[in-house]
Amino acid sequence: MLISFNDLPGWHDDTLLSIGPALFHSAPAVLCNENLKQWHPFYHAVQTLVPNQGNQENWRQLIQRYLKPYQNSCDTQMHFTGYYEPLLRGSLQQGGVYQTPLYALPNNGDFKVPRAAIVNGALAGRGLELVWVDDAIAAFFLQIQGSGRVQLEDGNVLRLGYAGTNSHAYTPIGKTLIARGALSAGNVSLQSISQWLKDHFEAAEDVMSDNQSYVFFKLLPGEDGPIGTQGVPLTAGRSLAVDQDHIDLGSLLWVDVPHPLQKDTNLQRMMIAQDTGGAIKGAFRGDYFWGFGEHAEQCAGVMNVKGRCFRLLPA
Repeated sequence: MLISFNDLPGWHDDTLLSIGPALFHSAPAVLCNENLKQWHPFYHAVQTLVPNQGNQENWRQLIQRYLKPYQNSCDTQMHFTGYYEPLLRGSLQQGGVYQTPLYALPNNGDFKVPRAAIVNGALAGRGLELVWVDDAIAAFFLQIQGSGRVQLEDGNVLRLGYAGTNSHAYTPIGKTLIARGALSAGNVSLQSISQWLKDHFEAAEDVMSDNQSYVFFKLLPGEDGPIGTQGVPLTAGRSLAVDQDHIDLGSLLWVDVPHPLQKDTNLQRMMIAQDTGGAIKGAFRGDYFWGFGEHAEQCAGVMNVKGRCFRLLPA
């Protein structure tokens, strides 16, 4: 259902100037995609502005000129979770506390074996180890997040991005722990799952391997941020992972969703579909990228809420 921009909750409160860099990242990816021709006039106009400079009203006027907001006629709410860029500790050599490898993507078909086989050494010694980390549980959550940083002993930091999977289906281990009676449905978060795994370390790998999916990584250059499925750096608070069978990457959406930590506060802002995820399936599913750092981890770990999402489509 077509609505006016004034009907978007918080439309005049969002500091749209901060969305400029995210739009600039997406512009080349959209403009080279012939299947997204309807978006080309908007992104051509985006490239005429300067990110992080000028009057934010310039961005508001550009969006209002080229796009129209739509609300779901059935007012179906969207299910939002969150993700972030974690920091692990590691070494380029196996030894001491550094015993858990993070692998590059194999190119000979061996990657189709389940997670448990890989953890037990199916790929060992083939030169695929990118780095060794000191925490198997943290390595597991890094695979769920899809990207992250590893700080080496000399202070240098490696940036890792998603490279592919072993082609096995993703199973949320929160569901596994609920089924085993280890956690209640109302007490499932990244933090509660991580704590349970640490408290029951002997059983942790068995639980983690209930999810047979395994994620491989590649080294990322630069400092712009993790790379999403669209092939562009993600922007904290602006990038949204979606199911691209239902929402085109590069599309703009307006969200109105409860803040995971701040009671009686809603996040009301413009976001861009720039990523996907193994658990993000369906037209009403979104994963909110929180960025890097402790606050991002806290927010992403507990975010599991329903909120409103409005589509902005070319006029």
